[in-house]
Amino acid sequence: MEWHLQTWALSALKPNQDNPRTISEVEYAQLERNIQKFGLIDKPVVNADGSVIGGHQRLKLLEEHGHAAVDCWTPKELLSKEDVEELCIRLNANHGNFDIDILANVYDIDNLIEWGIGEDLLGLEKAEKSKKEAKPQVIFEFTDRDALIEWLPRLETFQGEASCKMKVKG
Repeated sequence: MEWHLQTWALSALKPNQDNPRTISEVEYAQLERNIQKFGLIDKPVVNADGSVIGGHQRLKLLEEHGHAAVDCWTPKELLSKEDVEELCIRLNANHGNFDIDILANVYDIDNLIEWGIGEDLLGLEKAEKSKKEAKPQVIFEFTDRDALIEWLPRLETFQGEASCKMKVKG
C-alpha cells in the first residue's frame, strides 16, 4: 500500500462517526502543548475520499487555532470500510509500554508528569493514597481489668477524635 502526504482543507475532511477514541481534558491540553512546542510531527491519516482515519483530536486543535489546511497521510487508493476500521484501531493499539525503571532512574519525575506521563503509571497515585490511608497505631496496655473498664469510655472518645488505629491489651 502506498501513502503520500497530501494537503487537505480542514473543511474538506470528514470525521469518522465510529471513531472509538476518546481524550480527557488533561490529555487534550497535553496534546495542545505538544503541537505548540514541536509542531504537527504526527500527521493525521485520511482516506483518499477525505474521511479521517486517525488524528481527530489533532485536527480539532488545528481548527480551534485557525488553521485552514493540514498535511495528512493519504493512501494512493481508497481503503475499504474494513481496512479503515482495522487501521483506526491499529493506529492506537500498538504503542508498546514504558520501561518504568528507565523512567524512574533517567528522567525527572516532574518533567514526566508535565510531558503527559500519568502519575498512576509512575506509581505516585498509589503511594500518595497509601500515605493518606496509613494511620498511626496507638497501643494502650492495662495490667488489670478494673483499670481497663475505667478507661474504656475515654479510649473510645480518643479513637473517635484521633485519626489512628487503636489496640487495647489487657
